[in-house]
Amino acid sequence: MNKSNKIAYMFLMGVIFMCCGCAGTKDTRMYLQAETQDESQIQDHSQIRDVPQTQETGSDSDAQEQTCFVYVCGAVRRPGVFELPRGSRVYEAIALAGGMRKNAYEKAVNQAEPIEDGQMIEVLTVEEYENRKKQGWKQSTDVSDQTPDQTQQDGRIDINTATMEQLMTLQGIGQAKAANIIAYRESNGGFSAPEEIMNVSGIGEGVYAKIQDKITVIQS
Repeated sequence: MNKSNKIAYMFLMGVIFMCCGCAGTKDTRMYLQAETQDESQIQDHSQIRDVPQTQETGSDSDAQEQTCFVYVCGAVRRPGVFELPRGSRVYEAIALAGGMRKNAYEKAVNQAEPIEDGQMIEVLTVEEYENRKKQGWKQSTDVSDQTPDQTQQDGRIDINTATMEQLMTLQGIGQAKAANIIAYRESNGGFSAPEEIMNVSGIGEGVYAKIQDKITVIQS
């Protein structure tokens, strides 16, 4: 091979080598770009899946805040704990419990009263009501024989004349607090206003907030 042919051969090999190198670099670049796009798509799909989960969690929380639980017992067909929307009435809770039995004393329950979370709704039979009445018990919601010195027509309890049993029907008032209320009014000549009940031992602003719409002071 003469000198000119050698030069031509070397030039041709150099061109071939450069072309192969460029092609390899281009393929490598395309491969890296494809991998980057795949990773980006995976991240996008992951973000899309996460959004509904956050929304569902918020919906569950809102639903819990809009409902409350009450316990319905006594002369009903299916006693138990029931979940109702906030703002529901006693009659709706009784309906979920299958309604009153035939021997239930309907007048001992204020069915129009709004329910509260954690409330117990007891439906007495006629016999149970008569027995408790003989023992001096009187339910604050009984509409059959209310008198002005015990409650007003709206069902609120007069804390100056209420019995211990009546006071114990108020939310958050047990036997000890009811006894303290009676002792306070006897020692101080009665209450002059409903909010004065917060002066009684064991009754603070929290308890008063729960019962303020259920009590009154009737001036004689």
